[in-house]
Amino acid sequence: MAIKQVAAMAALQEAAGQVIDKSVCSVENCWLALVETAEGRRLAVASQGESTLCKLLKEVDKAEDVNGIHVDVAKLNANNAAVVRRYVKWAAPSACGTRGTSIGFSDWLGVADAYVTDLFAKRQLKPVLVDYTPEDSAVLGRNFLEAVDTATWGVLAAGYKEGYGANAAGLKTEEDIVKALLYGYSMIGFDCSEKINLSIEKLSDEAVEKRFADFNETFQAAVNASYLNAEFKVGNSKVSFTENQLHRIILEYGEAIMHIQFIYNSYLKNTPWDIDFELYLSKPGKMLTPQEHYLIANELERNGIKLAAICLDPLNEQEALADNLQLHCDIAATFEYRLSFRNAEIGLADPAAAMKYSKGKVHFKLNNILWMSAVKLIAAQDAALYSKIAEAAGAEPVAADCICHSDACKTFALGYGKVLDPKGANLSPEIKSFLHGHSNEYADAIRENVGNYLKNL
Repeated sequence: MAIKQVAAMAALQEAAGQVIDKSVCSVENCWLALVETAEGRRLAVASQGESTLCKLLKEVDKAEDVNGIHVDVAKLNANNAAVVRRYVKWAAPSACGTRGTSIGFSDWLGVADAYVTDLFAKRQLKPVLVDYTPEDSAVLGRNFLEAVDTATWGVLAAGYKEGYGANAAGLKTEEDIVKALLYGYSMIGFDCSEKINLSIEKLSDEAVEKRFADFNETFQAAVNASYLNAEFKVGNSKVSFTENQLHRIILEYGEAIMHIQFIYNSYLKNTPWDIDFELYLSKPGKMLTPQEHYLIANELERNGIKLAAICLDPLNEQEALADNLQLHCDIAATFEYRLSFRNAEIGLADPAAAMKYSKGKVHFKLNNILWMSAVKLIAAQDAALYSKIAEAAGAEPVAADCICHSDACKTFALGYGKVLDPKGANLSPEIKSFLHGHSNEYADAIRENVGNYLKNL
């Protein structure tokens, strides 16, 4: 017979500790919840009789019977996070698809996910609570599994049932892709920028034609027949190619296109669950032209590659997006994927225009907003710690109210690695301690800063 919730909660309260009400859920004839104990936050399960879920838990601190109800209290470890994702479906990441607007976050400190979800309840926006790169993992000493586990516990604590995503971003190796799939990430962000041959940019037109002539005649004829002497309609505009422009794109992006096909067909084509495939093309010193964008998208579609998004970094693509934002959005719409914008809050000048041109089918990555909310709060309340952060980041320690509106903003934002690196300044423990002592103020700061950004879309 199923346990009544009132009895289960009484047993959890007596045996485990203070129950976090929003986390309470019924799973496989059990009641599961997060609890606050003297040793810290724990996962607690109330059950009667045999329970498969309870057998899967590891590092059980306490097992006690209360009025005929068995209570297990376990640590918040990787195994138990995976158990929660298996049995509590809304606590596991899910794909965003190609429709609607989503907002991504990088929680480098691992303490903000539960605060962020409050802003997305009953809104036509989906949060992507993890946007984590191999560079983040290396500099923070925190692996991809820990990042998605943090989101799992945050979502459970918030009782957020409307769905969230997790993006393993900027992946370059097959090993990283396999790990991200095993860890349950819902989005794979593949960075093929190393396969883009920037040396082609410096070649003369004559040198380009000489290099292109090295391809066999059948390939040359096929490429020319596909793209020359034609106009391709995208939205209310058209894209066309000159001969030299086309050949230059093939030389510069050909290897990248073939590599993308290999990765997709090897790892992402037949996954048993929906996966968003995001392609990252931004590269410092290189702006993506509409012709390059169109050809890459067209070749991938012709070869059966299903893209969820192409990611651009406005910090690298400011001029291209200023001149051709609508055209890039129209190209994405033509091939039925979304554009995603990295560093959107510090690099994208007009997010409302991106919303308009994409008809709301867009992904904004607010990679820095959680971190900058913490820095701003520290600046206002702990001058000594703020001074350490500024020194480590190489930033000018401006007044708290000016941080997000000054030249120092990008320096603070992009200098997070120098500040948090365990082998560098290693200020993460001190910052986390501060945020723990100011958790309500940090939650309010996040809600205000993220909320203001969402209002401006």
